[in-house]
Amino acid sequence: MSSSLSKFLKKIDIKETAIMIVIAIALFFLVKMMFGGVLGVSLVVIENGPCPNSSMCPTYDQGDMFLIFKNKPENIQLGDVIVYESATVYSRGTLIIHRVVNITVITDTEGDHYYFLVSGDNPSSNNYIDYYDSTTHFIPYEAVLGKTKLIIPKLGYVKLWLSIPDFIWLRYVLIAVLLGLAVYLIFAPDDKDKKKKDEEQEKTDAEVTKEESKEEDSKFSFKDILNTFWIKTKKFFVELVTVRKKRIKLIITASVIIFLIIFIPVLDTLIKSPGVETGIDNVVLLSATSFIGEDIVFLPFNIYFKHDGSWNTVLKSFEVIGIQNGSILATMKWGSYTQIEGDNIIGGSLIFDSNQFNANESLTISISYIIHYRFGSDVPQVFEDIFDPPYLQI
Repeated sequence: MSSSLSKFLKKIDIKETAIMIVIAIALFFLVKMMFGGVLGVSLVVIENGPCPNSSMCPTYDQGDMFLIFKNKPENIQLGDVIVYESATVYSRGTLIIHRVVNITVITDTEGDHYYFLVSGDNPSSNNYIDYYDSTTHFIPYEAVLGKTKLIIPKLGYVKLWLSIPDFIWLRYVLIAVLLGLAVYLIFAPDDKDKKKKDEEQEKTDAEVTKEESKEEDSKFSFKDILNTFWIKTKKFFVELVTVRKKRIKLIITASVIIFLIIFIPVLDTLIKSPGVETGIDNVVLLSATSFIGEDIVFLPFNIYFKHDGSWNTVLKSFEVIGIQNGSILATMKWGSYTQIEGDNIIGGSLIFDSNQFNANESLTISISYIIHYRFGSDVPQVFEDIFDPPYLQI
């Protein structure tokens, strides 16, 4: 080994190098997930929008980034938001982020085959079910990239900017900058004065450590650790009472906490809109569509959610069921990683089996929903309405 290489290796701090390698690997996986995928995990961004034009508005918006995971088909449930690869003529290969509104399982000699019907949440632009290709709406499990597990609001704009054809060069600029920075950090000469001070400090620390090791046993029992923790904890609480500065800090901290606990609900009550009750106020059915070749009836509707202006209350989730003659014929679920606040119109839909659904009979729509209170427990509520024919245009 040459002397220059030996000197270079001596300069390397193994601990710092290991940390940098871990960070580099993490960044690699992050970028790889943004522009591909790793071990079934990907980062996918909503590209269309912004609200009110985004297909998932008002639940999610352009630039929201999702962590998705390739689940087993049986683990994908109604109401889950999935990402699939479209096979239609105009959007072939495009990744679509929409909500599951129906799950069909077909069993044959090879086992269970899962198919999903999906739709966006936007009540204006997405009151339809997605076509998978030119012949069917049913999306096979094989076309599903995964189910959303986590949302990172607006961070996806970074990927969107780097994906714009006119700005592709930015990727290479960033790579060049990172490589240049790495080269600089590795080969840049040390500040001699700083290096000298660091060496002196290391020498002092080594001497102190050596002295301490002489006074104390190098091995500590679990009992010693608990005893040390107890002594420090007892000292901390004693000083809260006996030391003036710590008493003042305690009083200020407690006062701020008490103030927030009391004041926020009071302020929240003051800003409420009088006479408005938070909850689902109305449901409006839209025109239904019958797909004869697929034996389904698609019924979209808009859910009107009223909000009293309170910061304390938000819509958490809901489940919709369609009932005829006392039998539940269709179910839909909705949920969000982010909390929906304020007045909103949320698009929903029910998928009926055309052999069971009767367009000449009344239909009951029942919605069970959860109102989340930030300063209290979740409160379940129910909205129900009966719709008489001819409300369907099939």
